[in-house]
Amino acid sequence: MENLDYFKKFVPSKESTIVSNPEVWSYTRVSSKEQFDNNSSITRQQEANLDCAAKNNFRIIEQFGGTYESAKSDFTRKEFKRLIEKVKSSRKKPYAILVYKMSRFSRSGGNAIGLVSYLVDELKVHLFEVCSGLNTTTDRGKAAIWDSLFSAYKENLERKEIIIPNMAAYIKAGNWFSRAPRGYDHFGPKVRNIKFHSPVQKIVINEEGKILREAWDWKLSGLYSDVQIADKLANRGLIIEPKRLSTMWRNPFYCGISINKLVEGPTIGKWEPMISQTDFIKIQQILERNTSGYQHKKDVDERPLTRLLRCNICDCYMVGYKNNKKNLHYYRCLKCNGVSLNAHSTPHAKKKSAEAIFLELLDEYQIPQKYSTLVTMQLTKLFKHYDENSSVDENLEKQYQQLQKEMKDLKIRLGLGKIDKETYDLTFEHLNEQIVKVSKELNNGKVKISNLESVLKTALNKLEKLSKIWSSGELEDKRALQKNLFPEGIFYDAKNNQYLTRNTNKFIELVVCLSASCEDIKKEDSQNILEKSSLVPGSRLELPTSGL
Repeated sequence: MENLDYFKKFVPSKESTIVSNPEVWSYTRVSSKEQFDNNSSITRQQEANLDCAAKNNFRIIEQFGGTYESAKSDFTRKEFKRLIEKVKSSRKKPYAILVYKMSRFSRSGGNAIGLVSYLVDELKVHLFEVCSGLNTTTDRGKAAIWDSLFSAYKENLERKEIIIPNMAAYIKAGNWFSRAPRGYDHFGPKVRNIKFHSPVQKIVINEEGKILREAWDWKLSGLYSDVQIADKLANRGLIIEPKRLSTMWRNPFYCGISINKLVEGPTIGKWEPMISQTDFIKIQQILERNTSGYQHKKDVDERPLTRLLRCNICDCYMVGYKNNKKNLHYYRCLKCNGVSLNAHSTPHAKKKSAEAIFLELLDEYQIPQKYSTLVTMQLTKLFKHYDENSSVDENLEKQYQQLQKEMKDLKIRLGLGKIDKETYDLTFEHLNEQIVKVSKELNNGKVKISNLESVLKTALNKLEKLSKIWSSGELEDKRALQKNLFPEGIFYDAKNNQYLTRNTNKFIELVVCLSASCEDIKKEDSQNILEKSSLVPGSRLELPTSGL
């Protein structure tokens, strides 16, 4: 028989199982801040990793994680990403990475398995699952780790299939996930602050919210920039940055609407809105019109036409600024070259200033005192004509009140569980359409004024001295008057150095036209002028006494 001992030298030697580098790294993680704060899981994971290292004569030289990060995606986790990048870049790599349980390492399934194979096969860095003792130092162990990773993936998938539909149903029922925005107190069974614990969710406007309600009114008026609103809030003891206000204006939560990617389309929330949906939409339109995106840094008395003056070429608001060397104030368009003018007249100026042109424009809307009585008589007849056709408006008012009552009853029935959410949504949509329709009809209807004679007298007295009122007013008074007269602003025609108007207050338009018609008073009596006049507008008339 042949001697086989001679051939032993040809048999390849097995790789040594002795660990030449006992240095290892540790990775720990929990999924949520609540777990991080309350259940000490991170500490227990770290202690278990230390025990594992001691039993295997390892030395933990670096620790990663130690915080809360969702395992929804691997490389959106900062600490996990830092771990993998350091493994790749380190010249001296650790022998292994200790993880208490593979679900703490990853729940991404196939991606996680591929990553582990890369760590073990390419970088020669093993993984140890501390709770089970499984590791990748053997093929059987590597397969077991893969099974553990895939089980974590399946577990996560099963959770999604159960939890996400429940979350969507919760939102559709009018509830809110996550923390309520500023201005609201959030009561519920899972809130952290014990004083807000409640068996059911309840979101209510708090003291800050009552102040923020005023901010919404200021924004809706169009008279104030975000910086100015922030200053006014600060005067009331509420400190909020302008950029936070900018975010708030665009959050539908404040008008009672919930937007969540788990639910297709918007849903109506159960909380009290801070602003109506109609006014919220109006504010979005105000924001969209501010195409320049410019916000005024502070109130400047020398530039009262800021947020009123617009470029006739591009429609953008013109920006006010100061030339410190000349100590002069100017307005200019940020988009169009050459569209600028002095805020005030100067001795050597070649063209009229912004203020001088504006005062000339106001003069066009002043009525001579000698025509005041005649115009008052004509306006009184006009408003009485509206009153004589009040039956339609009264019916509409009753219809509007009935629809509001039905809407309230609908919400109560939903809250008591007498109707399901689908029925509620369909009925709400129908009622809301009817309310909007009736509201439009009411807005186009008559104006009821109990003290008509007094209101007309006050308005016309002010229109007799419009320029003086504007010149002598404080900054906010000037802007209120400007907004009342020209709700969409005035447009500067740089070529002709003049202002153009596209939409002015309808009542003042009517007064000016009636005043102009009084020039013919010697030819026709006032009764005929009024009856023949085609100046009566079809839209709603509003007396601008508050802005004057």
